[in-house]
Amino acid sequence: MKPCILLTTEGTYPFLGGGVSTWCHELTQQMPEIDFKILAIVANPYLSQQYPLSTNVTQVLKVPLWGMEDPIEYGWRFPFSRALKSKIATTGGTIERQFIPLFERLLTGIIAPERLDIETLGQTFVGIHEYFLRYDYHKTMMSIEVWESFQKLMVTGWQSQIKPDLITIGEITETLKLLYRLFIPLHVPIPPVDLIHSSSASYCGLPGVIGKIKYGIPYLLTEHGINIREQYLNLRTGIPSIFVRRFLHYLAGAVVKLNYHFADLVAPVCSYNTRWEQWWDVPPARIKVIYNGADPEKFKPQDYPPNSHPVVMNMGLIFALKGQLTLIEAAAIVRDKFPDVEFRLYGKPSDMDYYARCQAKVKEYKLENTINFAGFTSEPWRVYGEADIVAMSSISEGFPYAVIEAMLCEAAIVSTDVGGVSEALGNTGLLVPANQPIALAEAIIQLLSLTRAQRIDLGKKSRIN
Repeated sequence: MKPCILLTTEGTYPFLGGGVSTWCHELTQQMPEIDFKILAIVANPYLSQQYPLSTNVTQVLKVPLWGMEDPIEYGWRFPFSRALKSKIATTGGTIERQFIPLFERLLTGIIAPERLDIETLGQTFVGIHEYFLRYDYHKTMMSIEVWESFQKLMVTGWQSQIKPDLITIGEITETLKLLYRLFIPLHVPIPPVDLIHSSSASYCGLPGVIGKIKYGIPYLLTEHGINIREQYLNLRTGIPSIFVRRFLHYLAGAVVKLNYHFADLVAPVCSYNTRWEQWWDVPPARIKVIYNGADPEKFKPQDYPPNSHPVVMNMGLIFALKGQLTLIEAAAIVRDKFPDVEFRLYGKPSDMDYYARCQAKVKEYKLENTINFAGFTSEPWRVYGEADIVAMSSISEGFPYAVIEAMLCEAAIVSTDVGGVSEALGNTGLLVPANQPIALAEAIIQLLSLTRAQRIDLGKKSRIN
């Protein structure tokens, strides 16, 4: 029998594209001697698979956080009689005696981490997981017992940081509703496997933590972008309530600490990430950098004819961390110098609100003839080769495939200096600070001002870097 790995993902493989999904796909495709089960945390149950799975992927466990009122609608308790049995067994007395002590200990560990050591916090997560294997998740989390416990702790536990009379019932309700969604993975059984491999130090890593503590299953954690940093960036703009935002900050911190503490090996995709991991107390001996790579036979230079006008290309899903708004602002500046320039943005929107903001920015700057939202491409090697410049505008990255692939295609590259980009690009392209449209525009203008031969020479250096 082949060894089996549980590969856990969050908002990525195999239901959405992007660099993490590319990594997951290559991992499963290139290891036919290993069987894989995939536990995928997704936004809703209606997402369709975006990747053809290899034959060694024996099971996909989809865990939706939204899109249903009760997780039992898309759960593992089948036949229905099993689900009904768990609901009948979940009484107010059971919740009060068996769940509330665990719940209050967990909340204490989240909002006052100095009062609960990391080992006890891990055991508490295991206890809650074991409870949900037997009792009903929805009935428990929606109970009056949970509400009263949560409300009490949110008011008394934060007195030193937020005045209780400034916390509204609406904010407490919103926080508990979010906790309900974020804890759904805790009610999913962990299948018997030889290794658990998480693609992020986030909620998809909790099965690794629980599997390590409860069953002794080795836990491997790969870090692409730094999850805790990206959580901070997202929460800063996505949650208006200071109270809700602060609770989610503390919760994200607790989840990250658990992942880092219990992982047998933390494998970041670039050296940049190791600074964050060591700052969060991961011993250097448990950190091993494993860089992403791309196929040099697939991504290689092509002899395309010169463009009739300057073409700047960007590759990546359209959402805030990829920074397309900054690139659009830079495009307005570049257009003043090169009126016929075209910016081609390849990639699907994964955040429709952010995409709408991008479209509004295009209209604001009257860039309809400059910005081309080109959508998904199945031939990235071709679009890298067709561009005069590849411009990356991310505000957070790991070791991005788009940069590696563009380098192999001998593209002239401008990128924000985030994550491991500088480790890949070295001195073979131009680096600028993130969120600085003027600096980005100046770098693009600098490369467009070169002759085509000079850009080709620069691109050749990037392939051999």
